[in-house]
Amino acid sequence: MDMPVHSHGLSLADIGARIRAAADELEKSGTEFAAEAGVPYSTYRAYTSGQRAPSAEFLSAVFMRFGILPSWVLTGQGPRRTTAASFQQPANESTFVVIPRYDVAASAGPGAHNSEEAAIGGLSFSKKWLQSRGLNPLNLKVIDVVGESMASKLDEGDKVLVDVSDTIPKSGRAYVLRQGGELLVKYCQLLPDGILRVSSENQNYPTYDIDLSKTDDVSIVGRVRASTHEW
Repeated sequence: MDMPVHSHGLSLADIGARIRAAADELEKSGTEFAAEAGVPYSTYRAYTSGQRAPSAEFLSAVFMRFGILPSWVLTGQGPRRTTAASFQQPANESTFVVIPRYDVAASAGPGAHNSEEAAIGGLSFSKKWLQSRGLNPLNLKVIDVVGESMASKLDEGDKVLVDVSDTIPKSGRAYVLRQGGELLVKYCQLLPDGILRVSSENQNYPTYDIDLSKTDDVSIVGRVRASTHEW
């Protein structure tokens, strides 16, 4: 179902002009832009002519495909393209929510160096699915996996959904671990006396312990709650 965004206080003509401006910036014809956003050209024309408010599904598709922020399309305020600091969710009426994907990688191996995080797009998740697992979209991010220490649970190129509010390791759970300038995806277990045990799915990678009382260079980024891994 194509669910429209409420346009109270918003100018449909201005919204349409911004959609056209986005297409022009991307050097897309109206037909091309509509096709890549998953709507008929007639719907695109209705949006850009100010006859209809764009649907939440359209705004989500435009964000996912082009990185154009729904907040900018609707209001003209703030940045046009997404950044880590400015990501906005699509309209609440949608049954799906876009979780931002960040330009970082969690290594299932020796470690991936990451100094900056910038949103480069997103993946859609069912709101009902997230709610059934007690997950708040504002606490979630999607990052890529590199390396092979978690094979066959996670392979290089998989994407993982990380809950950054869950930072207390539980035995048997996978977490994204920041160690120095590296991100790792590992099984983490908090032992007595502040010892963090770090292990891998791939038995070729040895288990090791970290004494958290002797370092401030280690932190738990969040728990891995889902992945795109194919079984």
